[in-house]
Amino acid sequence: MAQQYQDGVTTPQLCAEHGISKTGILRLLREEGVEVRRQTATDGVVAEAVELYEAGMPVTRIAEQLSVSGSALRRSMLKAGVEMRPRGGYRPAPLAG
Repeated sequence: MAQQYQDGVTTPQLCAEHGISKTGILRLLREEGVEVRRQTATDGVVAEAVELYEAGMPVTRIAEQLSVSGSALRRSMLKAGVEMRPRGGYRPAPLAG
């Protein structure tokens, strides 16, 4: 697992492959002496994420689809000026009546 990570495999990919939480993956990597990289989303990934987000997809699902960290993606989208919905998913406004 450490070699995969050092070869560029992302933590979400390792989580999916090994069935371990991100916290567990990072703990194991640190125990092996691996320097954990801070994940940032590229401009292209952020642009694609913004399109999906504005279409109503939640950040967690976008992150899974694009194989990036959800928290890193959220930070990048905020930095890009995206107005974020409240956490907990999309909830349409109630109908006036």
